Amino acid sequence: MQLPGCGRAFSVFAAASILLSSSVFPAFAAESKRPLVIAHRGGKKWAPENTMAGFAKSLKAGADGVELDIHRCKSGELVVIHDETLDRTTDGKGFIKDKTWDELKTLSAGKWYSDEFAEEKLPLLTDVLKLADGKMIVNIEIKNSPIEYPGIEDDLAKVLKDYKYPEKILISSFDHELIRRVHKKMPNIEAAFLDAGIVADVGKYANSIGAKAWNAGYSEMRADAVERAHKAGLAVNVWTVDGTKHWNDMLEIKVDGIVTDDPGGLIHHLKQHGGSQSSN
Repeated sequence: MQLPGCGRAFSVFAAASILLSSSVFPAFAAESKRPLVIAHRGGKKWAPENTMAGFAKSLKAGADGVELDIHRCKSGELVVIHDETLDRTTDGKGFIKDKTWDELKTLSAGKWYSDEFAEEKLPLLTDVLKLADGKMIVNIEIKNSPIEYPGIEDDLAKVLKDYKYPEKILISSFDHELIRRVHKKMPNIEAAFLDAGIVADVGKYANSIGAKAWNAGYSEMRADAVERAHKAGLAVNVWTVDGTKHWNDMLEIKVDGIVTDDPGGLIHHLKQHGGSQSSN
């Protein structure tokens, strides 16, 4: 069974059919299959972060999904950008919250990266969902700190209400109270809590906020923590993991998803060294 959206060149990843309609990142069984390839901000190695160019490249290459970040602008749209300000990744200045979409949509989101991407614009979340169209997972990280966006979960629920592939959406945030509200607002869509440390009684904690996955920082992750999470029925997706040694570390401890700036490199690595593959 081939993962939707992957070309024949990537049929080696047939084991990714572990994706079920009831779960975006199912916890691994004992005979663990290869982890999912999630392009961090669309794949920062091959395109400016959080741009349609990066998301399109990830889809074409056969990545299982993309990770992105959203903020709410002054006119209410959910804009895909990592920082709360425009300064680092666009030719604009100031806070996202203080700009209307009419002001934002004219900015270059790629000139900082290279002249090749000078015409790349900021995308809306709706643009990425239209591109994905169920062919890849979209991990939406809600930025809610240091700038708070009261009611942003309501805005997101409106955007996702008519999306035909809720099983291909994962909502995450470092704001765990927000994750609790997301779960109550959208119980049919899976949520993950972001954390950079080892969480005590991770299953109980995740259950208390309605999370089905733990999106964990690479530098703090250990095999025993992954094992405890899996025993509690949680998936473990680790960020941001780049390079052969670090990919092999994550394969060894059997994480469910690897969030990487280099999805092309990880896809190639898994084809060569992805460990045991088994069909469903």
